[in-house]
Amino acid sequence: MNFFSMKSRFFARVLILVSVCLGFLAGCIPPDQEFVSPSILLVSDSQQNDDARLNAFLTLKDNQGPGMRLEVASIEVLSEDLWLPLNREPLIIDSAVIGTGQMLLGGVRVPPGLYSRLRMKVTKAEVQQAAGDYAVLAEEPFVVEMSLSSGLDVEPEDSRCLLLSWDVESSLQADNSFRLVLNAITPTRQLLLDLVFVSCPDINTVFVVRADKNWVVDSFGLPGRPTYLALDPDSSRQRLYVLASRSRTIKVVDLSSFRVVDFFPTALNDVPTFMTISPDGQSAYLLDERSGYLSRMDLFSGQTVARTLLGFRPTYVTFLPEQNLLAVSLSLSQRVLLLDPEDLAIVRTITTGNAPQGIVVSEGQIYIAENGSNTVTVSDLDARKSQGRLMVGFGPRRLLATDSQIYVSNYEDGSLSVLVPGQLSVIQEIFDLGHPLEMAFDLFYRRLYVADEEEAGLAVIDANANLLLKYISLGAKPFGMAVIQ
Repeated sequence: MNFFSMKSRFFARVLILVSVCLGFLAGCIPPDQEFVSPSILLVSDSQQNDDARLNAFLTLKDNQGPGMRLEVASIEVLSEDLWLPLNREPLIIDSAVIGTGQMLLGGVRVPPGLYSRLRMKVTKAEVQQAAGDYAVLAEEPFVVEMSLSSGLDVEPEDSRCLLLSWDVESSLQADNSFRLVLNAITPTRQLLLDLVFVSCPDINTVFVVRADKNWVVDSFGLPGRPTYLALDPDSSRQRLYVLASRSRTIKVVDLSSFRVVDFFPTALNDVPTFMTISPDGQSAYLLDERSGYLSRMDLFSGQTVARTLLGFRPTYVTFLPEQNLLAVSLSLSQRVLLLDPEDLAIVRTITTGNAPQGIVVSEGQIYIAENGSNTVTVSDLDARKSQGRLMVGFGPRRLLATDSQIYVSNYEDGSLSVLVPGQLSVIQEIFDLGHPLEMAFDLFYRRLYVADEEEAGLAVIDANANLLLKYISLGAKPFGMAVIQ
């Protein structure tokens, strides 16, 4: 080990010691003094890769209670004898803003261990009056501490959720005094129905969202930068396939336990940037945008059984079940290739506009998002004839077809364009998004989920009225999604 490496490791250990001391001193701060937990508590040695993550969310027990607002300096959890912060800066918690939704309180790296207690330091509590102004209920800072019923056991490299419920009505006493009533619960396994799985590669986490409430109800950690997700079409197998791009593997997750039960390395030298699977669940198709390769992996054996060089930066691939073909967009050659899904031989070429990306087929017509032209081109697959080109928003990247509409995510101008199959026009636009990219649709609740990189969360769209309902904050950029209907 050279001198510089030894020096770096020495300073890393000094920072860890300082951080632990700060955590110890936090427990000694007198209650009448302000204290905001440091934004960086853990400084990991470069050789230690077993850090875990905690994500805390708050909902209301009953949104019919009085409007209340809390100023919160810190939220901390206890592991053994060390309190660790969950929030990086002071928070304003407003029951009127939360309503029937959910608030992200914080998400941080933590050491593995058993977390047994939670405490919150509140600097001010207010209640809304009939006239709309706020009256102070508690002017002096106070601390609320509670136990986590069965404890939260966080394993190395995992990512767990801590769910808090605030009983607003019970927090206001009969004499108009204030007593914060919180319940902390650990997630329970959900029925595998109307759940949205969302990957956040920057924090090695997959979140689980209930489509009925639009709440995060669970999460699990997946090292290796999880990006694209795909459910096994055979629901009896209860498996989720996850492309871990950094580790260059497909990980197989058992949905009954959220445990990785198998993994398949990708082809040698491939750095896959996109994944989809076949309708029968037997094959995974992987694109390497940098090298230009398309590979087919057998998901039963984990072997790469076909591989072809396409070149020209392939960016997107989808399976066309009715035609039994693959469609691959080549962003540098203004073409979409149709290929045989078994041997990956080219069957047909479709000429497109500038920088084609997302592809979808509806009613025998193929729609292609042309990122560089701000257009969507439409072609009839049977007649092999272009139907026309539509102007959409700036930077269209992805398309998604529901039972009656086609959505286009326009990454650059923060909008969605809404199309109707068979009509060469944009019937509606949905604005006020940040950087929308991947999309998923829940048919029962008729909600469109849009991964918004700028907002670090999911935009929830009412697909009946095409209105933005709310955001689900995740604290990191969302990427791939999969929905269990």
